[in-house]
Amino acid sequence: MVGQNMIGSIPEFCGSVDDWNVYQERLEQFFEVNDILETKRVALLISVIGGDSYKTLRDLCHPVLPKNKTFDELCALLRKQYSPQVAVFRERTNFYNSRQEGHENVTQWFGRLKKLSVDCKFGENLEAILLDKFVTGLRSGQIMDRLCEENENLTLESALELAVNKECAISGQNQH
Repeated sequence: MVGQNMIGSIPEFCGSVDDWNVYQERLEQFFEVNDILETKRVALLISVIGGDSYKTLRDLCHPVLPKNKTFDELCALLRKQYSPQVAVFRERTNFYNSRQEGHENVTQWFGRLKKLSVDCKFGENLEAILLDKFVTGLRSGQIMDRLCEENENLTLESALELAVNKECAISGQNQH
């Protein structure tokens, strides 16, 4: 979409369906890989957001034109307009109330738990909270029992590894 010697491409931003935070992360990586100068970032941003999003941005900038704002100023306006507002305690309620479902293996359970944690804003406590919820949210049975044998020095990485190994051992036994 942009220049012929560019690495990768940036799709048009569509405010009605895209999350600005995700789009901005991709845009910044596009700048990085293609060595886009600071002086060109506003122009590139304006050229890759869709017509409707540009009109909204123009309205938000009024009476100044978007091209006369900094990249960071434009991103702040777009973030405020197009990033979903998150109810942190609703997200945490969903996270803490989750349990491993009957059809989920341990890696699927872990993946769903990670996804549920994204908007919880746990900060530097994320890994400890994920570990606690991963273990306490497991279905009752041999896998949970195995992890409950561990002491408080258990890490998230080793808990996942132990759970996967135990799950493989159980399924191996069931095949014989």
